Amino acid sequence: MHKILFLSVIVAGVIAGGCATSNRDYSTSSLVVDVTDPHSTVSAPTAAVKQYNKNGQVVNAGVSSRQNQIQSQVSYVNNKNINNVALENNSVANAKSSGALEPVAVNSANGSTSNSNVAASSSVNNVNAADRYQVVKGDTLYSIAFRYGLDYRDLAKKNGIEPPYNIAVGQILALNLSSAKAPEYIVKKGDTLYSIAKANGQSVDFLAGVNDLTPPYTLEVGQKLSLARHNGNSAAVAKVENTVPVAGEKEIKASTSSKETVAKTQKEEKVSTVATTPVVSGKARTVSGVSWTWPTQGKVVKQFSLAEHGNKGIDIAGTRGQQVLAASDGQVVYAGNALRGYGNLVIINHDNEFLSAYAHNDVLLVKEGQKVKRGQQIAKMGSTDASSVGLHFEIRYRGQSVNPIKYLPK
Repeated sequence: MHKILFLSVIVAGVIAGGCATSNRDYSTSSLVVDVTDPHSTVSAPTAAVKQYNKNGQVVNAGVSSRQNQIQSQVSYVNNKNINNVALENNSVANAKSSGALEPVAVNSANGSTSNSNVAASSSVNNVNAADRYQVVKGDTLYSIAFRYGLDYRDLAKKNGIEPPYNIAVGQILALNLSSAKAPEYIVKKGDTLYSIAKANGQSVDFLAGVNDLTPPYTLEVGQKLSLARHNGNSAAVAKVENTVPVAGEKEIKASTSSKETVAKTQKEEKVSTVATTPVVSGKARTVSGVSWTWPTQGKVVKQFSLAEHGNKGIDIAGTRGQQVLAASDGQVVYAGNALRGYGNLVIINHDNEFLSAYAHNDVLLVKEGQKVKRGQQIAKMGSTDASSVGLHFEIRYRGQSVNPIKYLPK
């Protein structure tokens, strides 16, 4: 009797459960998982996983457990984190390969970000690694342009940098080396150096210097001549400011008015803008409107070379401590040792067209922003980053190396 009563209770329970199930809303297929709350610390046994269609029929079934669910959640989170880390690592790796770590230019003096530099840096992300440069302490825009044989004005324009060319440590600059390649001219029958110069708005002196030609400038049909990146009718030249911003030192906050910035800087920093070192008189030669003198005395032991990896200037032998002089009037736009292979280096801007460089010095006697006269001492000869004592001297016109011998007095 008891058995019959017990069986009746069981049958009634099954019927009730079936009715409850039949009353479910299967308007859409749903996945029913019988597991413990995932936030609970109590482990659950294996549970049935069934998927029903709108008619209440089982269309998919499986087995799940809280442990499987947790593993799936952990796997998802880990994969997501791994993917994020991989993306970050790839980004950093790509940046390191180009010498760049941060795609945003930040003014280290006040923590602010220059809008123009941010916009330029954002576009840099689309530039090949070989065409990017990360600013390091001691850099100036002029020294970076010099390092890569670029015109500093073109470099500034490509990166949205206005005078006085303030740059910050960590800032990424687009170099665009391929687009900066100097144009060439193929000599045709009847051409002379003078006719080529006139037709292309070039200086004869420059064409002779950049192509290492000597009078009477004999040319051959089919000969390739390098031209200046800009002709004589190019846009107005930017004025060189009295203060040359140096990355990593007290930097100037970006301003809509460069004149206001310069005026403010000059009031805050009372730095001598004129070098006080002695001036040595000597023979001069005027080429392309600039008067040049020899930067030091001594024998030229290595000449200028047009080879791809040839000497971009001349090397003059001498003794340690010997005077190194400014080859022409101008303004110091770099004085430091951040350019590998040049040692203690001075770069002077002449008339906004030419840069002259003086490398391997033992002691530097001038600073960025100072104005110097032709023949004024700027350094003492040495052998920094060199195997012997001497001066490596270069002249560049709008970023292009020319043979100094074509400009110095004979």
